[in-house]
Amino acid sequence: MKKLIYYILNFFSHNLERKILENFKGKKKLIIFDVGCFKGVFSRKIFSLIKNRRSKFYLFDINKNTKNYISDLISLKNFNLFEVALSNKNGTAIYNHNRFFESSGSSLSNLYRTDTKWVLSRKIFLKFFFQSTKDYSRYKVKTTTLDSFVKKKGINLIDILKVDIDGSENQFLKGATKTIKNKKVKVILLEINGKKISFNQKEKKIINFFKKMQYFLVKKHINHSVSFFSNAKSGDYLFLRKN
Repeated sequence: MKKLIYYILNFFSHNLERKILENFKGKKKLIIFDVGCFKGVFSRKIFSLIKNRRSKFYLFDINKNTKNYISDLISLKNFNLFEVALSNKNGTAIYNHNRFFESSGSSLSNLYRTDTKWVLSRKIFLKFFFQSTKDYSRYKVKTTTLDSFVKKKGINLIDILKVDIDGSENQFLKGATKTIKNKKVKVILLEINGKKISFNQKEKKIINFFKKMQYFLVKKHINHSVSFFSNAKSGDYLFLRKN
C-alpha cells in the first residue's frame, strides 16, 4: 500500500524531465547527479528518455534501504550510489529517518520530524489504510560537500543536478558554491522546503543566490500535498545557467 501511495504522489509531481532534456539536444554524453535519489524515480525517468545516449549517473542517499530499492540501477555500469550526505562540511551529521513513510521528511533537517501537525496527519492517513506508523529513527551519517566531491572525482561539468533533501537546501548550497560559481553545472532542479511562515523568505534568498551565480529560474512547481495539514511548504525549482 505504501508503494502505491508513493507512486501516486510521484504521478502528481513536477514531471520536468522532458523540459530539462530540451537543453541537451544533440549532446552525446550526460553527467547526472541525483542528490536524495531514494528509489531513483528521477534517474529512471531521465535514463528512459535519453535512451542510447552515453550517460553517467551519480546517485546520493543516506537511507540505509536505498541500495535495495535501486539494486537494478546500480547493477548497471553507468550508475553509482554514494551513501553520503552532500552538505556544508566534510564530517558527520545526524539523519532523521522517517520510518512510517520514508519517502517524505527523511533528512538531515528536522523540518518535518518536529512538525507535529504534519506527522500526526500523515500517521492518521496511514492508519486508515492499516499501515505501520513507527516513529522517526535517528542515526549518524557521513557528510561531504559537492565542491569536495567533484574535486576528488575530477569532474569538470555536471549537466543535470537534481537535489531533493527535504529541508537541508541551504547547507547543500554552502557546500556547492564553488562548483556553481565556476559554472560547472548547467541545469539545476532543486526542491525547496521550509516552514510556511518563512518559506517566501527562504525561496527569495535561494533564487537571489542563483541569480548572482548567473542562473535564471525557468520553472516553478509548488508541491501542494506537502502543505496539506502541515506547517510546511515545498516546491520544485528549475534553474538554467546563462549562456
